Parts: sequence; structure tokens; C-alpha cells
Amino acid sequence: MIDSVSPFQVQIVVLMICLVYLVMHSVIWFALSEQRDTQVIGWSISGVLSGIAIVPLSMRGIVSEFAFFYVGQTLMVLGNAGRCLALRLFLGAIPSSAKNFYALSTVVLLVVMLGGYELGVSDYYTLTFFHLFYAVILLDYFVMGYSIRGAQRSLGCELLMAAGLGLSLTQLIRAIAVAADPQASAVYAPTIDQAIMLLGQFVCIPLSNIGFLRIFLEERERKRLQIERALAAADAQQRALSLHRDELNALLRERDEIIRQLTLSNKTAAMGALVASLAHELNQPLCAMQLNTHLIEGKLAGVPVDGIAPLIHSLKSDNHRAADIILKVRSLFEDRHGDMVELELGQLLQDCATLVRPYAKEKGVELSVDIPTFPRLVGDATQLQQVFLNLLNNAIEAAAEAGVQPKLVQVYGRRHDETIVLIVEDNGIGIPVENQRFVFELFKSTKAQGMGVGLWLSKTVINAHRGTLHFSSVPGQGTRFEVRLPLTAMEVTPMAETPGRYPTRREAGVSGEGPIQTTEI
Repeated sequence: MIDSVSPFQVQIVVLMICLVYLVMHSVIWFALSEQRDTQVIGWSISGVLSGIAIVPLSMRGIVSEFAFFYVGQTLMVLGNAGRCLALRLFLGAIPSSAKNFYALSTVVLLVVMLGGYELGVSDYYTLTFFHLFYAVILLDYFVMGYSIRGAQRSLGCELLMAAGLGLSLTQLIRAIAVAADPQASAVYAPTIDQAIMLLGQFVCIPLSNIGFLRIFLEERERKRLQIERALAAADAQQRALSLHRDELNALLRERDEIIRQLTLSNKTAAMGALVASLAHELNQPLCAMQLNTHLIEGKLAGVPVDGIAPLIHSLKSDNHRAADIILKVRSLFEDRHGDMVELELGQLLQDCATLVRPYAKEKGVELSVDIPTFPRLVGDATQLQQVFLNLLNNAIEAAAEAGVQPKLVQVYGRRHDETIVLIVEDNGIGIPVENQRFVFELFKSTKAQGMGVGLWLSKTVINAHRGTLHFSSVPGQGTRFEVRLPLTAMEVTPMAETPGRYPTRREAGVSGEGPIQTTEI
């Protein structure tokens, strides 16, 4: 059957190998063109060069001998060298030794083939050398596939190894056949070894291209996964750094708060000493005022002067109140408990409202008080007075800062079972949501000049009376403070007078316009 094949038909088969080269390498080029990768370009162009080289190599006798030897051999050896160098890029940069090897082998092939042509050497020798040369050179596909497989597991490596081994063996078979039978030295001899070599070309050229494509795509996917893992690790590291930064900022804020609290504590200690000194100094003129009041009262005894008795009584009452406040403020810094006396809570709140009414008027705030008469209970009058003064002052300041009209502060109360409920409500600016969680914390204040003591102290006083102090606030609409004090086991039998109890303004016979001052917490 082989004998029936003509050399022309062999030439047709060789041209078909040219098409295989061109189609396979062009497909890879166009399929991966968006990659703009030097390795893909090098592999594809080298394969196209080898395909073009087959055209003059398959047409000896039709094209000139110059084209057969010079053009065909040069393009073929350059194309093969280019593909082998492209494969080495899978292992990193191409070493100088590989470049030198392919440069030298290319020169050797061209010198031998072209020199043999110029010297008229027989085809027997040149053809034997040609196939032996490629049997050795094409073995590099097997070597490269084996080397790449050591770096990454891929089916493409197995395909490259198979292609290299197949190409090398079929070239070796052809070289041995030519060397053993001079009759087979014809370039297009229709022999079995020629058929084996051509079949090897048809099978192994697609294998080498599929192997290259498989390795390239898997390498790209591996690099993409590496980049994604690196980005994920960098993102995790960034989140960890952000968390550590937040923790560090929190620690720094805590440090600053501790320093601020220590500063205020030191200031409070200094205030304690100052209060003790002021209390000592103020008690002296207060005592003198008390004595002078008694003297005036004695001098005027029996003298009918209209309205003088209530004024003297009010003077004595205010003198006692001032001394009592000094004592309570001093005891505040000395950590001593106040005196628990009988008091009427509604009247106490009415008096507090009377004290702050001039301040409310000055701020343009309308103060409304609606307090019923409650049963008497036991408590520290001075401390409770300071609580309500603080709540009223805060409400007036908040209402004054609001842009609404009228500016209102409402004070009202009711009895609920065994509990007295007192409300101080304003339509002021409200408390910002972010500040509401530390309203009752010590040394926390939203006021530029505030110490953060008033509301903390107010809650402490109410809790000491077994009561509760709560608030609700809507920014921009107002704030509502609610005081609840229990009556259970605190109601007492009405008494005409209780030692240590401060007289109310009504009992003193003094109107709400008198020169009474309040101690601000």
C-alpha cells in the first residue's frame, strides 16, 4: 500500500502538516489575544513560522533550492527554538545557558545544511543529519514538560511530555531508516518510516499546543487565586489593623478620661479644703447676723412697727438656711450623711420654683408649676432642694437655647399608690442621642463649663431616699425628668414644728420676690 503512494502525495500530506501548524497556533493566538502576554505571542509566532517553513520544505522541485534550504530551514529552526524558549518561561526567566544553547544549535544546523547545499553534499548525509538534529532538539519538549510538572501538577505537562517523546522518536526512526537505506534518502520517499514521522507530526503538534494552552490557563488561574488570597489576607490584615487602631483610640480616650477625672478629683479635693475654709469664714458673719437680729428683735419688742416682725422672721429664716447650706456643702465633701427630717415635698418644690423664677424670667422662659399637696415624708430637705434646683436650672437653660416659642418649663406631680411622682419637663433642645447613655455618669457633661456632677449627684440623692430618677429626651423637642419617691414607711404624724426643719417662705411670711439665693450644683 505504501508503494502505491507517490512522492507528490507525500508532499500534500506535508502541506497538511503546515495547515495544522498554522491553525493550532493561530487559534491559540486569537483565543488568548486579550491576555497580551509575551509568552503566548512568542509561542504563536514561532508556530506560525514553522508552518510557513513547511511550505518551501514540501515543494522541493517546485520552488528553488535556495528557498528550500535557506528559507525553509531557517524558518523551521527559528520557529522550533522560539517555542522551546516560550515553554521555559513557565519556569521563570529564561537562563542564559538556554539562550546560548539554542543560538548555537541554530547556527550549527544552518551551517551544516546550507554548507552541505553549497558544497553539493549528497541528500543522504544532509537528510540523516536533519532528522537526527530534530530527534535531539525535539526531546526538549519532553524535558520541559517534566520540569514544569515538578513545579505544578497539570495534565498539560503530560501532554507536552508525550508530544516531545513522540516527535523525537518519529524523527529518530526516520533518521535511522535514511541512514540504513540510501534508497529512502529521498525527501518525499513513500516509506513506512516517512509515514510514521508524518503521523507523529499530525498527532504530536496538536498535543504540544493543547499542553501549552492547558499549562498557561492553569498557571493564570493559580496566579489569580494567589492574588485573591493575598488580597483577602491584606483585607483581613487591614481589618485587624483597623480594630487595633480602634482599640488603641479607645485606650487613649480612656487614658484622657482618667486624666480628666483625676484632674477633677484633685480639683474637688481642693474645693473641699476651700469649702471648709469658706464655711469657717462665712459662719462668723452669719453668727454675728443672727446675734444682731436677736438684738434688733429685743430692741423693737413692744414697739408697734407694721410689717417689721415678718421681715425679722424672714431674716432669721434665711440666716438659718444659709448656715444649713454651708453645713450641707461641707458635709458633701466630707462624705457625711445629711439629717433626715419631716418635710412636705410639694411645698419644697414650690419654694424651689420660687427661687428660680427670676432666672427663668431673665431667660425668657415661662415656668408653670402645678403641684398638689402631698403627705409629709422623711428626707433631707437641703439635699432634695438642691436636686430640684438642679433639675429646674437645667430645664430653664435647655428651653432658653431652643428656637421655639413659647419657651416652657412645666413642673407637675401626682400620687401613684404609695409613690410620689414629680415631673420637670421642658420643650428645649433635648439631649443628643449619643450623650444620653452617660447623663447620670460622674464627670460627664455636655456643657462647656459643666463639671458633670449635678445629675450624678441628683440621682445619688434620690437613690439614697429609696427613690428613682429617670429621663426621656427627644433632640430638638425637649426633655422630661421624672422623680419617684416612696411614701411607704415614710409618712409621719403631723407635727407643729420639727427641730432642724427649715421654715417655708409661706411660714416666714415672705413673698416670692425676696432676696433669696440658691446654691448651684
